[in-house]
Amino acid sequence: MEIAERHIPVKKTVLPYYLTAAACLVIISLMVLFTVKDFDGHFFQPHLLAITHLTVFGWGTMVILGASNQLMPVIADKKLYSERLPVAVFLFLVAGTCLLVHSFWSFELTWPIFVGAFSILTSLVLHSINIFVTVKRSSVKNIIIDFIMTAHLWLIVTALIGITLLFNFRFGFLPVDHLHYLKVHASIGMAGWFLLLIIGVSSRLVPMFLLSRKEVKIFLTIAYYLINAGLIFFLIEGMVLRSNNGYRWYISLIVAGILCYLFYIRQCYKSAIRKKIDSGMKVTFVAIGSICLPGIIMIAYLLHSRGAPVSMITAYGYSFFGGFITTLIMGQTFKTLPFIIWIHLTKPDRLQELQPKDLYNEHLVMLQLGLYLPGFLLFLSGILIHSPYLMYPGCVMMIVASVIYCAHSVHVVFHLKNERYKNY
Repeated sequence: MEIAERHIPVKKTVLPYYLTAAACLVIISLMVLFTVKDFDGHFFQPHLLAITHLTVFGWGTMVILGASNQLMPVIADKKLYSERLPVAVFLFLVAGTCLLVHSFWSFELTWPIFVGAFSILTSLVLHSINIFVTVKRSSVKNIIIDFIMTAHLWLIVTALIGITLLFNFRFGFLPVDHLHYLKVHASIGMAGWFLLLIIGVSSRLVPMFLLSRKEVKIFLTIAYYLINAGLIFFLIEGMVLRSNNGYRWYISLIVAGILCYLFYIRQCYKSAIRKKIDSGMKVTFVAIGSICLPGIIMIAYLLHSRGAPVSMITAYGYSFFGGFITTLIMGQTFKTLPFIIWIHLTKPDRLQELQPKDLYNEHLVMLQLGLYLPGFLLFLSGILIHSPYLMYPGCVMMIVASVIYCAHSVHVVFHLKNERYKNY
């Protein structure tokens, strides 16, 4: 990854996000252990809402915002517009997430939950402004930037719908059942924010790490328009028309877009110079493959029509966040974080002896995957067949994996304090 020294953001714009997210993953795993029985019931209940929002903001979004502060200067070939805004974004996001999660856990819909929600919205708006201005000042324009920018727009839309739902739950002014809007809120966040952002960033990182000789970007362009068309139709029907009669159409558009993206990744791998991939990319490819799992569960749910068990909705959400998102972040952390530390240790082109791969342990990354993936599959199976005997051991395995991930991340960051590297 090439980056001009003048484009390197200061450490405080990136590292607090990674370390906080790693700690949140451990907390999430422990919360799941103490709420196993809740996963056997309806998905709309306090503890599951708390875990979901901690996963979204404390884990997934936290890492993404931190990584984007480092990656956008690379993608846009422009220094980050402001290096002070990420500090404010981090503080607002942490405070808002704590208030929101605590309020959901105890199910107290009083002033703290609204303060938390607006604090999170403030952080997301400030981050989006920083990214938008950075890109606007850049001369680089491509489909990857379009994915990232559009994902940020969908993120703000998702947050606004969420705040509307909080007020509706407190005052009850929306004309249709609350759960109808909740599904719109969740789906827009999953496909509009996470999916589009991940496709955009991975479309830059995967061919770069593989040294791909050929990128069929027409498939990225098709994927971009298909997924966004599906999201727009879904938003209009769900929020304006207040129905879900056309779900087959927009789901088909989004699935078709995902298939185009997968074909793009396949072509990148086929044309790769570096066929032997490291542990981080192995985990990444496992995660990309796991994107099919929530799709399969959703199709099965739709085929059941009205007779589908509610556990399938829980399993669908869990497979997306616990499977696709978490596995992908676990893999990409040890592709991006060591590079970020290496950049700050050495500055570009100043050191030949030390490389990013020297700053982390590949065996730990594979051990982490070897524990997390079976644990995740056991827990998911337990949700589907209502078996705590599968969920508890699965949960324990995921806790161990999350602790390894957290300790490993801290170890990579603490190379900055290591006297051995200060002499370089």
